[in-house]
Amino acid sequence: MLRITDARTGETVDAVRARRGLTRVEAHVERDDLSALRVLLVADVLARALELGGTPVVTVADPPPGLRARADALGIRRAEGERGGAGPALHVLESADGAPEDPGSEASGPAATGPAVSGPAASGETVPGEAAGGEPAAMDATTMDASSMDASSIGAASMDPASPDGAPVDQAPVDQDRVVLGLLDADPDGVRVEVAPVRGTADHTLLRMILLATPRRQPLDLAAADLDGARETLARWRKAVAGWATRPSRPVPEHVRQELRAAWEDDLDVPAVLEVLRRVEHAGDIPDGARFETYAYADRLLGLELTRDIGTQW
Repeated sequence: MLRITDARTGETVDAVRARRGLTRVEAHVERDDLSALRVLLVADVLARALELGGTPVVTVADPPPGLRARADALGIRRAEGERGGAGPALHVLESADGAPEDPGSEASGPAATGPAVSGPAASGETVPGEAAGGEPAAMDATTMDASSMDASSIGAASMDPASPDGAPVDQAPVDQDRVVLGLLDADPDGVRVEVAPVRGTADHTLLRMILLATPRRQPLDLAAADLDGARETLARWRKAVAGWATRPSRPVPEHVRQELRAAWEDDLDVPAVLEVLRRVEHAGDIPDGARFETYAYADRLLGLELTRDIGTQW
């Protein structure tokens, strides 16, 4: 049974009361930026985890059009439900300290300190990232911005959203406390799942991997992320899976299946899931056919398209 931290109480609770009962996963996003995109991604992975456990799920979200396009690029499934529908709800939203700061004020708080964040967290490696420089990056099909930053403001940039041409957008900060109180008033029994803010710039083809590799409650500065490491790992895994697919099929080893489920059912610990895959990749006692089935099974949660290159190498 999936257990998750309820941000209202700080306690770990069962994500659902009845395993076979319909559960709503509601993503609450107010802005078009990478922090809001992370909220949608966490909601997507949470819904996948519940489905893998046999719980029927309906997802609920109403993102701005620009954010919806970003979510599509990351393979985040579209919501099909309505707020206030049947079944208990898991409310996924940005943490209270994740609202944009006044650009004229001095930056403060966890999002402003720019903590060092490694690439895929499962590797345990910390590789300094490249500082963003020059003018704010323009939004295009391969680049996503959480804020406009230059080299002198990496550690203290605001998190204001950017327009498609990279220009700042005047937008009042969201009163997150008011949003949360409204949620609790409307659904006092719902579970609140908080997600830390993101800032920086990254190719959308790597962004899902980077976000999944970082604990959801840990603020993420993409300027400090190991983008090259994420790119190399994703390419290596896809190539390996394509090769393993040509071997005789073998079932997922039961102890590996249990490790995967224990990881994501423990407060949706996706970095731990990636660590299990790293061990399987190099385990000498697991046949290639079983490696393939393991990666395909885990990708039902991760959504990294690990089987995408099957048949392209031959």
